[in-house]
Amino acid sequence: MSNKPSAKAIAKLNASILFPAIRSEIIDNPSLFAIRGFFIFNITKKTVPMTEWYLLFQGFDAPAVVSQKRPVLPKAKRDEDPIPVAILQIEDSDLLNFMSGGLTGSRGIVSGRIKIAGAIELAEQLEQIFLKAKGQEKTLAYLEQKRGKSEKARARL
Repeated sequence: MSNKPSAKAIAKLNASILFPAIRSEIIDNPSLFAIRGFFIFNITKKTVPMTEWYLLFQGFDAPAVVSQKRPVLPKAKRDEDPIPVAILQIEDSDLLNFMSGGLTGSRGIVSGRIKIAGAIELAEQLEQIFLKAKGQEKTLAYLEQKRGKSEKARARL
């Protein structure tokens, strides 16, 4: 028996809806994301590892990557520091709260709801990234849609 979560379980995660929405905003407005950094999100559900999402920002050198497939990091150019890496572990429900603005990064870290390793100063920029990517608006629209579906399901009962 495998401990790996099923594709169906992963598809039901908030992360599986929110990260693609963020990806589309980043693609539509690349000039807003002129940072250099690599974020690895370990998404859990009730502390069980479920999936990983990757955000790679290469400044103006190349388009940003938002993917569940780990991208290859570019080699640092001469006289250039390597791309900083921040690894975050977060519960799927806390990711929803973080992207919607209900959970700040500092509050999430202090409470242990967000665990960070690697480039902490890079991780501190996440709130601004999600703000620029209209994360709050997209998350609230997702919640409205989700609530509407659950109300329709209850009405059918």
